Amino acid sequence: MGVRKNVKLEDIARALDISIVTVSNALQGKKGVSDALREQVRETAQRMGYRSTVREKKERSSCIIGVAVAEKYVKEFPSFYMDIYQRIAGEAVKRGHLTVLEVVTREKEELETPFEPFLEEKIAGLILIGELKRGYIEAIRQRYAIPVVCVDYYDVYEDLDYIVTDGFGGMAQVTEFLLEQGFRELMFVGTPTATKNITDRYLGYCRALMQAGIEEAQNQVLPDRNFQNGDYRIAVELPGKLPQAFVCNCDKTAGILIEALARRGVRVPEDVSVTGFDDYKAVLPEGVKLTTYANDVKVIAQISMNTLLRRIEGRAGAGGVRIVEGGIVLGNTVRLRDEDGCSEAKGPSEEEICGGASAGAGGEEGEGWQR
Repeated sequence: MGVRKNVKLEDIARALDISIVTVSNALQGKKGVSDALREQVRETAQRMGYRSTVREKKERSSCIIGVAVAEKYVKEFPSFYMDIYQRIAGEAVKRGHLTVLEVVTREKEELETPFEPFLEEKIAGLILIGELKRGYIEAIRQRYAIPVVCVDYYDVYEDLDYIVTDGFGGMAQVTEFLLEQGFRELMFVGTPTATKNITDRYLGYCRALMQAGIEEAQNQVLPDRNFQNGDYRIAVELPGKLPQAFVCNCDKTAGILIEALARRGVRVPEDVSVTGFDDYKAVLPEGVKLTTYANDVKVIAQISMNTLLRRIEGRAGAGGVRIVEGGIVLGNTVRLRDEDGCSEAKGPSEEEICGGASAGAGGEEGEGWQR
């Protein structure tokens, strides 16, 4: 018998002289059908060229989704953005789709090499993770007339969707938490001009200080990276006079800072308190758990995929910026107010400030950026 088109259940039932219900139950694996008959139904359906409407609909709707992330964010391991990508890929598979990853080198991002992303794959939608050069975004938008969702990055394009972590509000919460513990001499650790994320976190830090009437600490900034000339390293050089608490823009920076403090003989949190941001696998000494701000990566991936699929299916237009909130995670790197009954936090002594190293020495470096 030749392969027939548009084969229906009733055709299979007629060929085997059984009911349509029996054919349906056999193909769906339901009870009430013997193993021998079930196998006979399946063989007949395959021979006749039967394809279920559910399967055909799924295959028609499956697509390839492009994902781009800058190399500078994934050079270190583990990588916060690679974690987001893996979760996005997982969400895509659950919905019957595939993803193809483009790691954007500095040369590609600067458009110094031929622009050939995704190896000419026919992608139906695009997810950009993290901040990329505007020229690269413009080039990719010209190449692909498809829906685009930006994750943990926002810009002025009104036809794009932006799914971002709450850098501004989250860092304001972290700073307010330190103020509640009695700390007044704070220092922000990060280069505010390096990325929009760090800018937002610095502004959140400043907002909390402004509301508390503390202006001096707004100008206390310890840079952690040089974003020029493709230098992706994180490095800190301790100031001569330490604050009561350091407010780090990310957990990787916090870990490097804690190592530098240890080399100078400064204890955390007994002498100086430290906070991070992201709650993501910081490299820390044994027994140290960082007080930080956690972002819900699972929710970010789900919202990003749902948003892109709605755009691909034409069920919604660009929705602007969607902020995914997180929350403070308590560790043991902040000396809490009630631990010793003090009403105000103590800063490091002069001996602790200068012990173990000369002022300004003892920097530490790490490969790769973390946002």
